[in-house]
Amino acid sequence: MTLDDMKNLLAGRLGQRTDIDQMIYSEIRAAQRALEKTPPYPWFLESGLEIEYLSGINLLPVNFIEVLEDFVLIRKKTSETVLWPNPHKVYGAEFEHIIDTSYGLPKNFHLYGETIVFHPQPDVSYSFQLHFYSKDALLSGGGSENLWSRYADDLLIAEAGWHVARNIRDNEAATLFGQDRAEARRRIAQETTSRNESMRRAVIGSGEDALLGQAHWEAGHQ
Repeated sequence: MTLDDMKNLLAGRLGQRTDIDQMIYSEIRAAQRALEKTPPYPWFLESGLEIEYLSGINLLPVNFIEVLEDFVLIRKKTSETVLWPNPHKVYGAEFEHIIDTSYGLPKNFHLYGETIVFHPQPDVSYSFQLHFYSKDALLSGGGSENLWSRYADDLLIAEAGWHVARNIRDNEAATLFGQDRAEARRRIAQETTSRNESMRRAVIGSGEDALLGQAHWEAGHQ
């Protein structure tokens, strides 16, 4: 569903108003950013990236929200041409428990602001694989689409509609949008749980360790 499709649907539910288009656009974009700040996160924001790190303190990807798992992987030394058959796991931990100013193969990491910090500090450049939740691009023009508008258009509409209805003091519409919002959150929670359970079964079936814990998506959005 495009940005204009959502705007038109919202305006229709608010009595075919034509004087609040800009408010609707703004609230749809604000709804996306608000949802991306509140864990746990939906399945369609899951992302992966291979990145070379040499120093102990490194910038995270600009669209980074949160790590997907409690570890990151080292696949190889940057200078090597073949991936290690068994990737090395670097586990997340609190800073005071892992501080190590020496150099070597990193064993732990922690997140500090917009950086990821490794302990020990890498002795050479390594190829890391990050699995993380990623911010989606905001909807721009009227014909634009993104992951939220494809997989959670009902939630964006309900979330934005609730705020617009409150702004224009339409209490009845706000109540209805609130009900729609709760239903959309339940749907996405069920989808996320189902997908993660499917992945967990696949990993267990392959004989690998199943460190795929996933909190119920709905719990963080009550």
